[in-house]
Amino acid sequence: MNPSEPNAPSPKPPLASWKVDHERSVLKTPVMDVIEQDCHASDDPERLHRFYLLRSRDWCNVAAITENREVVLVRQWRIGIQAHTLETPGGIIDPKDPDPAQAALREMAEETGYTLLPGGNVVNLGWTHPNPAILDNRVHLIVAGPVRLTRTQELDSGEMIETQLVPIDQIADFIEQGKITHALTLNTLHRLMLLSRQGRDVLASALGSFDGRSGGVE
Repeated sequence: MNPSEPNAPSPKPPLASWKVDHERSVLKTPVMDVIEQDCHASDDPERLHRFYLLRSRDWCNVAAITENREVVLVRQWRIGIQAHTLETPGGIIDPKDPDPAQAALREMAEETGYTLLPGGNVVNLGWTHPNPAILDNRVHLIVAGPVRLTRTQELDSGEMIETQLVPIDQIADFIEQGKITHALTLNTLHRLMLLSRQGRDVLASALGSFDGRSGGVE
């Protein structure tokens, strides 16, 4: 059907968005800045709203595998929840880092002392938005191995980190049992799973079990 014909469906209007009229920095910190934005709706200039967002450089994290088929994780105190979390090494990408993968390897070496062995493999799994509601940055997801303990930790003044090695075949249990709760770590591990056809099939099967034709995940 030609769009110019009388019975042609009307094209969908573009989705409304917020347009920034003015912004200011409320607080600057070494980690991120708090930004205040006064906005109006694209489809209604009279509709106004004030937003607050966190502006930060991109982050990275790395799922690193040892020669003994163990995943290098870090247990560290997280001030936001006032508790320890078990997670993959990672941090903020520095301007001097040549790329996200090298940033992830640097963070891993500083936090754990583990480094990539000669001839090791590094794969960039892509990136995601950690929380687009309030953050403007991306987190880059890396997998690397084999790695080995070759140096001492080099921690920042605010870091309290203990390295923990978890056998590969126990990672799924750790996730299921709630031992790993850090969303960015889970994101990296699940993205890694989707690299394989088998992983994609598992996801499709799990989703399909909830379509009303099955009693649950098999």
